[in-house]
Amino acid sequence: MARADRPQALGQWRNAPLVFVLAQVRFPAQPEGFTEKMQLLVCKQQPGRFLPAQATPIVHVSVELELGGVPKQNVVQTGMGYNIARSDGRMMVRVEPGSLTVAVNEYVDFDHLMAQWFPLIACLQEAGLQGSVQRLGLRYVDFVIPAEDAAPEDYLKEPWNQKATPEFPGAIGTPGMCVSLHDMEFPKGRMRLQYLRGFGQPSLPADLLGLLAPAPKSPPMGAASAVIDTDRWMEDHWVLEGDAIKGDFRQMHKDLAALFNTIISTRARTEWKSNAATGVAS
Repeated sequence: MARADRPQALGQWRNAPLVFVLAQVRFPAQPEGFTEKMQLLVCKQQPGRFLPAQATPIVHVSVELELGGVPKQNVVQTGMGYNIARSDGRMMVRVEPGSLTVAVNEYVDFDHLMAQWFPLIACLQEAGLQGSVQRLGLRYVDFVIPAEDAAPEDYLKEPWNQKATPEFPGAIGTPGMCVSLHDMEFPKGRMRLQYLRGFGQPSLPADLLGLLAPAPKSPPMGAASAVIDTDRWMEDHWVLEGDAIKGDFRQMHKDLAALFNTIISTRARTEWKSNAATGVAS
């Protein structure tokens, strides 16, 4: 996907379906003043490109169920965080007392993304992080917009394309909406693959809404579309000095790229046109 209004598509495929990438580190909740100091340090990473930080409340939602009663929803504010958007709308950084997150809807390649991400992680040490980093996460979201003569399931191999969905008596054989989830364990951490098939404009999974709008990819009105959501994470203890965090983020990227290459069909490879030099889509 090389368009005049965008310098380069996400990842390393010319017609990549990738629309959104998120990287995150989590750590113990920090003392008062930590998030305020972090948001100032983040803004200094790209001076003049980040808009002023927007304070956002952190809320916890719980639902109480009583036999025969009406469910009661309780919303409690548990802290304050900051959303820091880049002026071009291509990146957002979220700083919270227990996490640092970056979301992008455009970048050149993985090395380019990490060259922006690792300096943000380094800010944690300058801000006085207490304790160690306890969780790393890397997540990719693809919007599958089929060609006019195709359906979403033509772009994935079985069993991930859901073609094995049973046929029920009286039902029309045309595929409809479906959601599937595969959770996989790795020697270090886990990975989750979610596939959501529907119609019309695809959207980000609900837990990602409000971070950053994805790159637009619009199917014809009423046409079938799909979302491929891959999430890789590790839980351990990392110190900020050294290259351990960098190495593990690169391993997670390698695992996600291998998953993507495993599940997509020959048609997907042809239409999305992988870069032969790398063979990875994200």
